[in-house]
Amino acid sequence: MSFNAPDIRQFKLTGATVGDVHFPKVSLLLPFDGSNGATSTSDNSNNNSTVTFVGTSQISTAQSKFGSSSMLFDGNSDYLTVTNSSFSSLNTSGSTFTIEFWVYFSSITGDQSPVNNYSGSSGGLLINKNSSHVITVNLSGDGADITGTTTVSAGQWYHIALSGSSGSYKLFLNGTQEGSTYTGSLGGGSSTYQIGAFYWSSTFYYGVNGYLDDIRFTAGLARYTSGFTPPTTAHSTSAGDINKQIIVNSDADGVAIGTGGINQARVAKAWCNFDGTGTPAIRGSYNCSSISDIGTGSYKVNFSTGMSDEGNYVAFVAGAEVNSGSSQNHLFHLKRETPTSDILNEDFVHVASANTSATQTDDGLFCVLVFGN
Repeated sequence: MSFNAPDIRQFKLTGATVGDVHFPKVSLLLPFDGSNGATSTSDNSNNNSTVTFVGTSQISTAQSKFGSSSMLFDGNSDYLTVTNSSFSSLNTSGSTFTIEFWVYFSSITGDQSPVNNYSGSSGGLLINKNSSHVITVNLSGDGADITGTTTVSAGQWYHIALSGSSGSYKLFLNGTQEGSTYTGSLGGGSSTYQIGAFYWSSTFYYGVNGYLDDIRFTAGLARYTSGFTPPTTAHSTSAGDINKQIIVNSDADGVAIGTGGINQARVAKAWCNFDGTGTPAIRGSYNCSSISDIGTGSYKVNFSTGMSDEGNYVAFVAGAEVNSGSSQNHLFHLKRETPTSDILNEDFVHVASANTSATQTDDGLFCVLVFGN
């Protein structure tokens, strides 16, 4: 039976462009939305990385580039740390990435580093406003590899982007390239980034005196290779066009595929891969903020955004355990913490594992998948 390839002219896209088609490559997204004085924030990328506040760093409504708040630093002792294993790839020689953010300097006195994972001569990345009030970037070790030419001032927002691939990297200020393109190797990168200051060897350096907003790390994509218009709205928190509907030959008697877009009831609302041994650790996830260790072999998978139809959604759990090099036959299942507690709570799903003797055990691989509303 022969098959004729369809004429591409019979296909068309419909619906508005919404979201970031490269969102799956976003490894960190910090919009810093929150109430004034808040000391916690969320990573809106699929990594859901934990953000740790140090010193007096806090959300502030006094300034914002987008929305109603941003991140405030006093330049003396405060900064944030974010750790994720994917970040180390940003500093692998030849890697492709984009780091971008908005910064507002309340004062421009001294060096101020908005973003870095730097460790001095050992390498890493350091984006800095130096004492001459231009933006510099260290990529290979001690000393700036890119030095900007535009003098920045206090009291206004600046968009800063570092983007490149295959050993060629460019710095942009408000969409215009600054300094020369750096061509060369990258220093060793840490999986922990510091935001708002450079803190190294128990010493605080280069604290930002001002505000940061809408930080985005994109791994595997150089978003900017030449001059561009800086974003005019906050970075999208979804993939958008990935969900755009497709209509086949709708002007004739063709077949419509997903004429209402993707049926959201068929899309996973949360998933999580985590290690249940020791302190539970998330390897990868979507819409899962943390794992609560309830006891041996018993865990709560906590949602970032809760389910609206408590008790009526669907959750699957599977897993594996390798003990002393040999596979063990274990049962992975949903569980109640107490006879009256929820299994499918709006804020979490309760999962567990047990061996063939029905004894609960901490296992090394849990995979949880959630559908519903």
